[in-house]
Amino acid sequence: MAVKKALLVVSFGTSYVETRKKTIEACENKLIEKFPDMDFFRAWTSRMIIKKMKNRYDENILFPDEAFEEILKKGYREVYVQSLHLICGEEYHKLLNVIEKYRDKFDRIEIGRPLLTNLEDYNELADFIERVSIDDCKKDIQNNIKAATVWMGHGTEHMSHSAYAALDYRLRLQETPAYIGTVEGYPELEEVITLLKKDKLEKVHLRPLLLVAGDHATNDMANSNEEDSWYSILKSNGFDVEIHLQGIGEFEFIQDKFVSNMCDEINEKSALSSIVENNDRAASNSISKNNDRVASSSITENIEKNHGEVQFFGIGVGPGDSDLLTVKAVKVLQSLDTLYVPQAKKGSESVAKMIVNKYLKADLEIKERYFPMNYNEDEKISAWNEISEEIIQDTNDGKTVGFITLGDPMVYSTYVYLYNRVKSRVRVETIPGITSFINIASSNNFPLAMDKESLGVISCTDDYDRISAVLDSFESIVLMKVYKNFKEIIKMIEEKGLSDKSLIASNSSMDNEIIYRGIEEVKNLDSVPYFTTILINKNI
Repeated sequence: MAVKKALLVVSFGTSYVETRKKTIEACENKLIEKFPDMDFFRAWTSRMIIKKMKNRYDENILFPDEAFEEILKKGYREVYVQSLHLICGEEYHKLLNVIEKYRDKFDRIEIGRPLLTNLEDYNELADFIERVSIDDCKKDIQNNIKAATVWMGHGTEHMSHSAYAALDYRLRLQETPAYIGTVEGYPELEEVITLLKKDKLEKVHLRPLLLVAGDHATNDMANSNEEDSWYSILKSNGFDVEIHLQGIGEFEFIQDKFVSNMCDEINEKSALSSIVENNDRAASNSISKNNDRVASSSITENIEKNHGEVQFFGIGVGPGDSDLLTVKAVKVLQSLDTLYVPQAKKGSESVAKMIVNKYLKADLEIKERYFPMNYNEDEKISAWNEISEEIIQDTNDGKTVGFITLGDPMVYSTYVYLYNRVKSRVRVETIPGITSFINIASSNNFPLAMDKESLGVISCTDDYDRISAVLDSFESIVLMKVYKNFKEIIKMIEEKGLSDKSLIASNSSMDNEIIYRGIEEVKNLDSVPYFTTILINKNI
């Protein structure tokens, strides 16, 4: 029976129906045509636009995690994802996070890279921009008018913002009559105008460096009635401006590039799989011929020795007070040969280790390992892979290994990423711990949920629409990781009339714990500590 394969095409989305047909759907159709043995699914990463499409057209478009659930429910075993994002920015890394959650639920998940990822991508896109820009300026050149095309990108605060400057630098090297600017990031329009004046340009062709000519292109770029639009600003600086309201997704080159990126991923992984399979077969034959008796004996002894014994423990150490560890956690800690300790910053002291220090035996091998806490998904995945392999090697050497994590191992914990990587190769047991929000509720006599009350828990590094939806939908709410968007969240709580229904705690159960009973006590603060949680119960 043939394996069921799903093709999931993921984009930011747009509420502009006509341009969507020319761009997003054109790219989707190219991919569908290329992979006829796969069933097509669509997902968008903008919840705001998804909501707008539902309200405006009653169209149900899935968020990536919803799409994966749908694909899983329908029995697909392989998922091939193509991102229609331009750069490896925040939206793309959100997608990678979703994929990571579902990787162990499918036999195979592959993802085709965004438009600008490797060096060859930059060269190819620079050549594409050169062709279009020269065509834009052809008539101007014939009329001795010095012209160029300004491409408006979205921009980002994510570390991938350098993609735009790198592309612009590539254009400078090949002397292309084109300039890159961004709405939100670098280079800004002001930098572009400085270069235009320096190069004594007379006319500007204005184009979106966006998959879709949607809201940014229509309003931020081309709106002649808005004095702060790019069109108006360029006109006020003395340039003749011609608008080209055409998303790059309309160009067949871009559509084919996304197809090529998906093909590259499939072919690369298939080739790697073939190499590994051949190497494994060769190694197996060698062992069989030369070491059959020794290998068989060794494997049997190892299985008999470790049968039924846990090799790796994930241990929740609670919110901060070492007296809040479970009895089982303490017993397991004292039985370990090796303990892995997470570091949020290289060289920093681990909070989790400080909590358990008094329970550790003197001869315990401690391995402090850095876990990146940033938006660089490649760096994080690399760390998870390397540390997981090290843990597996330790267990293969006969060691009993543990990993400690704040709170509970299954609630917003890096441990889950390690667990998913080692569970098929070692025997694992997870020891529960008290979460910060349970400790805050109990130690402050703040009832979280009673009878039929609903309880929602959300990480507030997420988008505001989702946080708002949780505040509206549940009777009791736990807002975790509020440090990043603290002032906006406080404002949201006030606007929903929940100020007197709230309890705010920083550094729960630690020596520097701070408790705020109500929003009034914190609304004038500029920031709060990293370990800050807000509890809300609408019925108190």
